[in-house]
This record gives sequence, structure tokens and C-alpha cells, in this order.
Amino acid sequence: MGLLGATLLIILAIITLSVLRARLHFEFVALSLLVFRTNLIGKWLYTLIFLPGTILHELSHWIVAELLGVRTGEISILPDFEVDPEDNRERLGSVQTAKTGPIRSFLIGAAPFFTGLFILWILGNLLLSGGWLLWQYALILYGIIVVGSSMLLSKEDRRAWPFVAILMVILTVFYYVLPFTIPTSFIFGATDLLMALNQVLFVTVGAILVIIGISYGLRRIIEKILGKKVIRR
Repeated sequence: MGLLGATLLIILAIITLSVLRARLHFEFVALSLLVFRTNLIGKWLYTLIFLPGTILHELSHWIVAELLGVRTGEISILPDFEVDPEDNRERLGSVQTAKTGPIRSFLIGAAPFFTGLFILWILGNLLLSGGWLLWQYALILYGIIVVGSSMLLSKEDRRAWPFVAILMVILTVFYYVLPFTIPTSFIFGATDLLMALNQVLFVTVGAILVIIGISYGLRRIIEKILGKKVIRR
């Protein structure tokens, strides 16, 4: 598979993870409503399970902002569910940063994504190296699920992306117009790296699908027993 195909697979995996993460959050909240008659337990359980990923996500924002000389404010790791307890949308951490230019804004916003890819590459190599005990495999897989889910970017993280998209289009036009050739070794290396990341991302997709499947099955059983149904809005 070429570089373009590997890139498209990365995009597909990220879109799939985004959809699945929203579904997983719903299943946690739905089970909490059915069993405990409150959504708070499900939201807190989801938050605590993915807490290591949230910390990594917000620290990535903060570190890059500091490196780029952008003033930072309060760092929030745990959401305040008491503000609107009936709001079942996913809410995790946040980092306050001063307004800055589109380039630095993009780098700060995209920091968790690239940090997540790097950590996933390390965890993927560990997983595929073999020779681990069962609990070690479980710990590595947990890390992959948490990092793979938490590296996805929020709406605020993507606010500078239109500018970057325009810049990429301009650079692509220059690439095809100017007499410039990318070295073959670079293309092969980039393709191999993307394919390795794709393997880890789709392992994450598969693991989250299993968790969603189990949660969905439990929810359907409890709904039949109680004669109630949780509808997703």
C-alpha cells in the first residue's frame, strides 16, 4: 500500500475512533441511568477510566504552549458535572491559553494528536514484541485504548485547522508546479510508519468495539428486565 492509502487509512481510523468514543460514553451513561437512576456514576466512571489519557492530552497542550511562548492559565483535568448534571455529552479536561496566531494555535491544538501517535507507536511496538505476561498485555492494551481515544481533538483544538488546510493546498500546488521530487526513501519510510500506526489504531478500534458490544448487551438485558429504555439524543 502506498503513502496515500496509508494516510487515508489513518483518517478512516480517526473518524471511526471519534464515532466509537461517543458511543462508548453513551453506553456508560445509559447503564448508569438504568442501574443507579443517575448519569453521574457513569460519567465519573468513564472519566476515571480515561483519566491517564486526559492528563496526557492536556499536558501536551500546556507543554507546547509554553515552548511556543503562549501564556497559559488554569489546567482542568476533571470536569465539573455539577454545572449541568443533565448534560450527557462527553466533557473531559481543558487548558486555558491566550489568543495567538494561526500557526501556533494549530500546533497547540494538534499537540495531543501527535503526542498520542508517538505514544501509540511505542505501545504498538511493545505489544507486537511479545513475551509479556497476561497482566502486562492487558496493561499495554489498556494504554493503547486510553491513548488512542484521548488523542482525538475537540472543536476548540481544531479552530486553526481551516488556515492550515489552505496552507497545505498551497504547498501541494507548489509541489506539483515546481521541479521538486520527494526522495523515494522518505516515501517508503513514511508509509511504513503510517502502516505501523494504522495497526495500533485499528487494534484500538477493535478493543473499543468489544467494550461497546459488552456494554450494549448488558444494557439491553437490563432494559428488558426493568421494562425501560434509554434513548440516545
